[in-house]
Amino acid sequence: MRRSTAPSLRQTGKLISSSDRVNLGQINSRTANNAAPFPNAIRSTESVLDLLSGSRIADAEDVSLDDACSDHVIPKTSSSTVHVMSQEDRASSVRFLTDENFNSNQITSQCYKGKRLFNVVWGKQSKKKHKTWEGDGILEVGEKSVILKIINIASSSDVCDPHNNKSGIKRMPDSTSDVSLPVLKKRRKTLLKPALFPVQRDKELEKPLVMPSPTHEHQWKYNLAHLPVVDVVVDMCLARVLRPHQRLGIVFMYECVMGMRKSQYHGAILADEMGLGKTLQCIAIVWMLLKQGPYGGWPILQHVLIVTPSSLVANWQNEFLRWLGRERIQTFVVDQKNRPKDYINLPHVPVMLISYEMFLRYYDDISQIQFDLLICDEGHRLKNTTIRTYALLYQIDCKRRILLTGTPIQNDLHEFYALVNFINPGVLGSSTEFRKYFEDPILASRQPSADEDIIHLGEHRAMELNHCTSWFILRRTQEVINKYLPTRQEMVVFCHSTPLQQAMYKTAVDYWESRGCQSGPEEVGHLGVITALKKICNHPSLVRPRQSEQLLGEDIIQYLVQNYPEKDDAVLSQKSGKLDVVTCLLQELNRMKEKVVLVSYFTQTLDLLAAMCEQKQYKFSRLDGSTPSMQRMQIVKRFNSLHSDHFVFLLSAKAGGVGLNLTGASRLILYDSDWNPATDLQAMSRIWRDGQMRSVYIYRLLTAGSIEEKIFQRQISKTGLSGAVVDPQNQSTIRLSNEELKDLFTFHHDSACMTHEMLGCQCAGVGLVPPHEVERNHNVTEDNRDELSNQRDCQLQIAQPLATNTCVRMNQLFRWQHYSQPISATVLQELGLSAASHNVTFIFRNVTI
Repeated sequence: MRRSTAPSLRQTGKLISSSDRVNLGQINSRTANNAAPFPNAIRSTESVLDLLSGSRIADAEDVSLDDACSDHVIPKTSSSTVHVMSQEDRASSVRFLTDENFNSNQITSQCYKGKRLFNVVWGKQSKKKHKTWEGDGILEVGEKSVILKIINIASSSDVCDPHNNKSGIKRMPDSTSDVSLPVLKKRRKTLLKPALFPVQRDKELEKPLVMPSPTHEHQWKYNLAHLPVVDVVVDMCLARVLRPHQRLGIVFMYECVMGMRKSQYHGAILADEMGLGKTLQCIAIVWMLLKQGPYGGWPILQHVLIVTPSSLVANWQNEFLRWLGRERIQTFVVDQKNRPKDYINLPHVPVMLISYEMFLRYYDDISQIQFDLLICDEGHRLKNTTIRTYALLYQIDCKRRILLTGTPIQNDLHEFYALVNFINPGVLGSSTEFRKYFEDPILASRQPSADEDIIHLGEHRAMELNHCTSWFILRRTQEVINKYLPTRQEMVVFCHSTPLQQAMYKTAVDYWESRGCQSGPEEVGHLGVITALKKICNHPSLVRPRQSEQLLGEDIIQYLVQNYPEKDDAVLSQKSGKLDVVTCLLQELNRMKEKVVLVSYFTQTLDLLAAMCEQKQYKFSRLDGSTPSMQRMQIVKRFNSLHSDHFVFLLSAKAGGVGLNLTGASRLILYDSDWNPATDLQAMSRIWRDGQMRSVYIYRLLTAGSIEEKIFQRQISKTGLSGAVVDPQNQSTIRLSNEELKDLFTFHHDSACMTHEMLGCQCAGVGLVPPHEVERNHNVTEDNRDELSNQRDCQLQIAQPLATNTCVRMNQLFRWQHYSQPISATVLQELGLSAASHNVTFIFRNVTI
């Protein structure tokens, strides 16, 4: 214990608590006999203890001095007891000492029964040059021991009043009135962070969530030790925030992974749409099975492997901390610093988080670890059985598997088979058996030229496939949380093309007709033409490749560059109808102080939009494939912050279109589209999810009559395929013909909306939803089906919807509002498109309340 330079007891006015009599007369005599220069002397630990111990005082003089000071006695108080008294009580117990008996330049000490007391200040051990002190105390030094008794001062307001004396506690007088008692910092109250979204409290939700008890067959197979059957309950810290559909999802996954539904299979696919809380449901079941089990309460899981896209690793880690906290669970994130080999030495860390890319890199190390549960987020990445990621994950020795995806079918039924076979191998037979029995009849029945027998067979096989997989696939739509979310308005906005776009588009089509048709369908030239046409629709300047970029179809790029004058400014919105609409919309939203997310599939388009934002002096954030994974969540948090001044968020749909929560914005603009409808739906779901408190507006921009509208029509067919297999109650009725490329490159620049014309809708275009009778009257009959297929490849056939209370889909456009020119000024003002009305040709609008 080093000597403190803090004020002495007389200066600070501290209380001394002791169980024996204190002789204050020994202070001066003891100090006079000790020749060692006590103040500011550098001593070893032994020398300090020797100095503090001193020699025993037993002569008569000391005894007489001790008796002389018997009036100045401090009664016994426990060192572990904190005395809290009022000002009057404490002041009444004080008897002042005279200045002649006290030397302020020396440390205050008292000797009683061979022990000495020192008034000290104490602090934690530190290597800092400038020490900090934690508080005051009394050092009791014996012959072979040193005891520090800490004095707790409630507050500086505890000033003793000398006119009151009830407890008999003595204290030293203050030498000056300017010195006040130090105030210890009050302990901060730990407040729970409010949830990011309001949870409607219900008595049913406050009840414990108890898992179903195992059947007798399950006990006979798995409870070989004959342990007692106990209840498995979700922790109340999670159960109280779960919504009804999330409670059902946890029970579903529990029954699947425990083999209660079918004993030989332990896999589950949670195919809820985006924003329904799949992550929280998985965290709940992981935490529950890490601590509990149905037989004797023994935990089911010890090690859990969670594989996610790189952009979501940090999000999973934050979700674990948000719902469980560091005191309950720890996660191990595999990155450049942390390797899977390090995880083996951490037995108390049950969860490993890793990206798909890192999993491929460290597969050899991960395969040496025995995992009890495998969770694959955004599981539609495993749709191809030939890729290395699928093959290596399939080889992981773990029978309990959970696959999370919002879009179980993206392109064809074979991808659906890949996901099912990954979760429960062999449940649908071999790949060849599945294709012959299920895939071929279902796809054949969806062709416009199919007869009644083929359609009936396809519907029967689709129902059978749904029955075979429904026990381990759970899919809920946004409808289950609509009551928790604000209103959403989704618009498909068809835009005019500028004369320059029309000229370049026609040039590209002429190039394809003159040269592309001479090549086979396997040639790369077709893909180059498609890419060039999509870029022309975005902005004509995008056909110029960057210096570091090598595009497919370089011949057509060089051919088109000659038709685009280099002196023109690439950022000018007058060159692109869609960019002009975006510019006008951003100007209106900036005036309304509403944040917006701009989504594109081309980084070159994001560069163009960033240049436009800089030109308009809009502050923006950007997330694309070049953004480091460790910085992505920081960018998202900064944008979502209420105090952020970033107005625009530029998002790459391929890099950040899944899993991100961008509820800081209430508007989203999908600048271009992808062939895969699931990708677009993922990107459009970034803002309408839990945590959103404002009404949401989603704009999908299409160039009227161009390849973008053909892509939109293609998406309608794929969305219907997913609904037929996974959601049989919402079957699609819009179909495509077989000749998919025949009309693909035809540009109908004079058409306001080809899709509306194909629907055969006779509405006035004023926003009124057509009645059901109109839908029935405009169904495409079997007699003219073949005739229409010979004219164009994208034929849309609308049948009567199954129910009126189902959530409106993209393939149910008859239930959307239709607006054609001239569009009402009130509608344009509500959508923020008043300044862009000259470039808007048609609007499909859907309102979800």
